[in-house]
Amino acid sequence: MYNIDSEHQPARLLFVDDENNVLKSLRRLFRGGDYQVHLANNGLEGLQILEQQQIDLVISDMRMPEMDGAQFLQRVAERWPQVIRILLTGFADLESTISAVNKGRIYSYCQKPWDDEELKDIVGRGLLQKRLLEERERLFEIINRQNDQLKELNSQLESEVEQRTMQLEESYRYLDHAHKMLKKQYTDTIKTFSRIIEMRPGIKSGHAKYIAEVALKVADHLKIKEEDRKHILYAGLLLQIGKIGLDESLLNQPFYSMTSTERELFLAHALEGEALLKNMIPLQVAATMIRHQFEHYDGSGYPQGLIAEQISLGARILAVVRDYVAYLDGSMTGHSMTVADVISRLLNKKDSFYDPRVVEAFLEVLAQMEEQAVRPVVEISWTKLEPGMEVEEIRYEGRLFLKDCILDKGKIYEIVALRERVGDKLEIRVRLGNASDEKR
Repeated sequence: MYNIDSEHQPARLLFVDDENNVLKSLRRLFRGGDYQVHLANNGLEGLQILEQQQIDLVISDMRMPEMDGAQFLQRVAERWPQVIRILLTGFADLESTISAVNKGRIYSYCQKPWDDEELKDIVGRGLLQKRLLEERERLFEIINRQNDQLKELNSQLESEVEQRTMQLEESYRYLDHAHKMLKKQYTDTIKTFSRIIEMRPGIKSGHAKYIAEVALKVADHLKIKEEDRKHILYAGLLLQIGKIGLDESLLNQPFYSMTSTERELFLAHALEGEALLKNMIPLQVAATMIRHQFEHYDGSGYPQGLIAEQISLGARILAVVRDYVAYLDGSMTGHSMTVADVISRLLNKKDSFYDPRVVEAFLEVLAQMEEQAVRPVVEISWTKLEPGMEVEEIRYEGRLFLKDCILDKGKIYEIVALRERVGDKLEIRVRLGNASDEKR
C-alpha cells in the first residue's frame, strides 16, 4: 500500500457498480480519513457525480446495464483525462477489457472477486502516480518562474544570484527524483498492458516478457546505451499489440502454411502496432522498432524493404529473439523444434534475414545462460493450458504443485480445480520447444 502525502486533502474516490453490496464492500474497504468516497449505481449517475465533484480516481465494474464499464470509462477519459481509471472485471470479459484498455485508457484492472490488499495497492499506486504528475507540473512552474527571475537578477549582487541558483538546483533534484519514480510507474504499466494483450485468444502467453528480457541481454552484450535499452524493453513487451485486431483463425495458423494474402494480413500487424503507439511520445522509438520487426537484413522484408543499418538496431535484435521463440513453439512451421535445429536456421539466414552481428551476439548470450534456460521458460495464464505442454513448474503460495511433466487433460483439470481454490496466486511456467536431440 502506498502512502499519500499527508499535506494533500483526502483522495476523492468514485465507485460505480449496479450491485449495492459491491458498493458497500468498496466503501468499507476505503473508509477512513485518507479517502472521501462517492457511490453510483450506473454509468449515468457516475458521470453526474463527476460533473458536480472533483474526483481523483474511479473504479468501475465492467458488466452494468445500459452503459458498461468500457463505455463509461471511455466517457471519463474523454472529459476528465486527469482522473485515474480502474476496471473491475472477470475472465469472461476479455474482449470488453481490451476495449476498455484501448478506448478508456485505463490505468489498471482488477479481477472479481478482488483481493482487498491487491485492490488497495492498485488504488494507492494510481493515486501516487496522479500526485507525482501534479507535483511535476508544479515543479515545472516553479522552475520556469525561477528562470525568469534569474534573468532579472543578473544585475544584482553575486550572493543573491548564488542563492537563487541553489534553490533552482534543489528543485531540479526533486524533479529528477519524481521523474525516476514516474518512469518506473510507466514501465510497470506497460508490463501490465503486455499481459492484457496476451489474454487475447491466439496470442502466445508469456512470449513478450521472454523476448523483452533476452533482447535486453543481447543489447547489453552489444554495449547499447541505457536510453536505447529502455526503448528495446518497451518494444519487446508491446511487440504483439497489433495482433489484437487479427482474426483468431489467423493467429492460430503457422506462418509457413499461410497463403500470400494471409501472410500480408498477418505481417500488417507491425504497421497496426506502430499506429497504436506512435502518438505517445515515450513510445515513439519503440513504435518504430515494432514497425521494422519484419524487415530483413538483405532488403527482402516487410513493409519497406529496408537494408542493414536502415533497420533500427532494436528491431534487428527483437526479430532474432522473436523468431527463435516462434520456431521453438511451432508458430512458424506448425511443429515445435529443438534448440539445435532453430540455431541452425538462424545461422543459415544470417546475412539474409538477420544481422550477422546480432545473431552471433544472441548465440553468445544463449551460451552464457544455464543449460535449462536455453529452451525458454515462460509464465502463462491457466486459460492457455493445452495437452502436450511441458511444465517446468507450477507453484502457489510458495508451494510446489507440479514439476517437470507433460500435461494431459487430467492434469489440466487438476490445475483448473486448484486455480479455483487459490485464485491468482497460481504461478504456471512452461518450457517451449522440442526436448529431443537437444544435447549438443
